[in-house]
This record gives sequence, structure tokens and C-alpha cells, in this order.
Amino acid sequence: MDEQIAEMVLLHNDVDKKGALKAAIEMLEVVGIRPERSHEYPHQFSGGMKQRVVIAIALACNPALLIADEPTTALDVTIQAQVLELMKDLKRKFNTALIMITHDLGVVADICDKVAIMYAGSVVEYSDKHSLYTEPLHPYTIGLFNSIPDVDDDEEFLKVIPGLTPDPTNLPSGCPFHPRCTHATERCRNERPSWNEARPGHFVACFLHQKD
Repeated sequence: MDEQIAEMVLLHNDVDKKGALKAAIEMLEVVGIRPERSHEYPHQFSGGMKQRVVIAIALACNPALLIADEPTTALDVTIQAQVLELMKDLKRKFNTALIMITHDLGVVADICDKVAIMYAGSVVEYSDKHSLYTEPLHPYTIGLFNSIPDVDDDEEFLKVIPGLTPDPTNLPSGCPFHPRCTHATERCRNERPSWNEARPGHFVACFLHQKD
């Protein structure tokens, strides 16, 4: 593991191999892996520890921006919480900006400050986390929140968004979400909505919230 991290350090920093290995071991310690395990192979690590190693590799050169694409996939809830807490701590420690790409709205609530909701390859809503979670505007965003099971509701079936996601190579005319939207009008079918600031700092691409 140490040599894999050292390779990144050598590629991006003016150090020799000894210095790169030293930096790699220090980075493993930062993410909670003891130095004596630095020579072990990936198959000797658990899923959570492998995620820690990947984070160590990503942060080894002190980047200004870290892009994390589904960083908690395939981890159980306990390990997921540990990895997220580690990422939050390291973000503060290294003063690194973080873009989190995930389908898990719980992860977003835990770690993000601002949120962009994407559908069919385009951002349909963007705002700070509090505004988005308390007053979502786009029908797709509302559908996502409604599909989350509520332990307090005595519902026999989960609420789902009707229809299927479109083929990205053959998107429908107008608003890409209109075939699945219960609010769709003829305008939605023929015209793509423009980006609109519906509330201060809260942007949405939907005719329901256009000012014209």
C-alpha cells in the first residue's frame, strides 16, 4: 500500500523515493492505518480500510479539490459513517473543497453544504442544503424525497416516480423530465425550461417556477 501512495507523491512532488515513502506512511496514519500495515496488500484489508487507502491516495498531494464518486458504495452502515466522518475531518484539516457524487440523500445531508440535483445529465435544481431539503422545487427533486421510506407512515407500498429514466442518447423533446412529471404541460413537451433563480440562491429549471 505504501508504494502505491508513494507513486502518486513521486509523480506530483519534487521528492526522492525515500521521501515519498515517508509521506505515504504518514498519510496512512492520518486516515487511521497503522505504519506496520503499510506493506500489506489490498486483499489483506477490509472494504472500509480500502476506502481509507483510496482517500489517502487522493489527499497525498494536498489537492485544492477532491471529487468523491459514491465513496461509501458497498460499505455497511457503521463503516460508511466512519468513512464519512473521516472525510469531513480531512476536508477541514487539509482545507480541501469536496464535490460528492452520490445517490444517497442521507450522505448528502451529512456532508454537503450546497446540493445540485441532476436528471438526464443536466442540473435541474441547485441551492444550499437547508433550502433544498425543506422546500424542494423541481418535481424530480420532490419525487426523490417522497420515495424515501418514512418509518412513521403506515404505508403498504413505497412512493415511486412513474416511468423510466430516458435513454441519454435519445432524450425527449422539451423538458427531459416531462414524460414522468405529473405537472407536465404542452409547453413542457415542446420547450426546455431555462435556469431560473426562484428564491435567493435557489435555482431551478422548471416552468412551474418561471417568472414569465
